[in-house]
Amino acid sequence: MKKKLIFIIFLYFCINIACKKNEEDQSQDKIQTVNIKYLFAEISRIQQINDSDLQLNLTNQLWDSLVEKKQIPWISNDTIIFLYKNNATTIHITGDMTGWEIDADYQCKKIGNSEVWYLLKTYPKDARLDYKIVENNTTWKLDPQNPKKQLSGFGYNSAFAMPQYDSSEYVMERQEINKGTLTEAQIITSNKLNRDIRFWVYMPYGYNNLTNLPSMYAVDGQEYKTKNMGSMITILDNLIADNLIQPIIFVFVDAVNPTSNTNQRVELFLNNPYYADFFKYELVPFIDNNYKTINNPEKRAILGTSYGGNCATYFGYLIPDVFKLIAPQSPAYNSNILTLYSQTNTLFITKVFITTGVINDTENYANSFEQILKNNLIPYKYIKVNEGHSWGNWAALLDDILIYFYQK
Repeated sequence: MKKKLIFIIFLYFCINIACKKNEEDQSQDKIQTVNIKYLFAEISRIQQINDSDLQLNLTNQLWDSLVEKKQIPWISNDTIIFLYKNNATTIHITGDMTGWEIDADYQCKKIGNSEVWYLLKTYPKDARLDYKIVENNTTWKLDPQNPKKQLSGFGYNSAFAMPQYDSSEYVMERQEINKGTLTEAQIITSNKLNRDIRFWVYMPYGYNNLTNLPSMYAVDGQEYKTKNMGSMITILDNLIADNLIQPIIFVFVDAVNPTSNTNQRVELFLNNPYYADFFKYELVPFIDNNYKTINNPEKRAILGTSYGGNCATYFGYLIPDVFKLIAPQSPAYNSNILTLYSQTNTLFITKVFITTGVINDTENYANSFEQILKNNLIPYKYIKVNEGHSWGNWAALLDDILIYFYQK
C-alpha cells in the first residue's frame, strides 16, 4: 500500500510538471504566430496563471517577441495596444488623445508581477496621433520601442498611425527634382511694432525667368519651414516639380523676437492691429518691391496654425485689401474674431481653406467659422481629420491648401 501511495504521488508530480512544460511550450508556439486578437487574449491568459515564475517567464517571452518583430505599439484594424517595460509604480499614456493631460482612462496595467505594462485602446482606422509615456505621474518619455516620432514646438513626441491613415506623399524630400531656394534669415525693423521681425523667402526653381508670381505668407514661419514640422519647402518643391501648382513666392515670418529670442505669438496673433499694419505697410510692400510678385490681394494668401489660424482669420477681416486668401489650420479662436465676422455685413475675402483635427483639436471653432462662411456665401474648403493639434496633422494637408489656391 505504501509503495502504491508513493507511486501515485510521484505520478502526480510528473503529470503536473509535464502540464506546466506543455503549457509553456504551447504559449511559446502561439507567440510565434501572434495576432492582435490573440495578443490581448495571450496577455489575459498570462494574467490568470497562478505560478508566478511561469507567468514572468511567459511575459518576458511575449515582450521579447514583440520587440524582435518591432511591433510595439501593436496595431491592427481599429485597435492599438501600447506596451512599455519599466519598474515604475504607475504608467500613463498621454498625448493628443488626452489633451496632453494625465488621464485615469489612459493608465496602463501591469502583466502580473512583471515590469511589462499595457493599455488597449481603439481609434478610427485612419487616425494618427502623438503621444508620450509618463512614469509615476512626473517623468515624460518617448516610447523607446517606437521609432516613429513627430517634431512639435516642444520637441519630439512618439507617434502612431492606424492602418488606413493616408499621409501626404509631398512631405517626403525627393533628390531627383529641381528645387527652389530659401534666403538666409532677413531682418526688417518695424516702426509699427517697434521691434525687429525675422523672415525667410522661398523662391521657386527657375525664379530668374519668372514674373508676376503669386505669394503666400505664413505666421509661425519658423516652424512651417522646418523639416519634420511644416516641411513647407519640400512640399513646394514637389508640387511645383509635378506641375500641380503655379510657382509661388513663400514668405516665412518668425514669431520669435530675434533680439530677446522670446516667442511672442500670443501678443502678435490674437487680433493685434499693429501686427496687421506691419504686414500691410512694411513687410508686404518690401516683398513686392524686392521679389517678382504680383501686387494683387487675390493672389496673396496668409496661413497659420492654432493662434496663427486666429491671426490669418483676423487679417482676412481687417486687411482683405492685402490678403483675400486665408488658410487657418486648427484655428484657436481665443479672441472675438468670430463675433467680428458675424457682425460684419460684407466680407471681402475671396477663398478660405480650413483644416482641423477632431481629436482634442479646434473642431468647434472651425465649425463655427464654416457656418459664417456659408452664411456669407464665401467659397471655402474644409477638411477634418482624425488627428490632434500636431504638425503631423498640419503638414499633411499643406498640399491640399496650396493646390486649392494655386492650382496650375
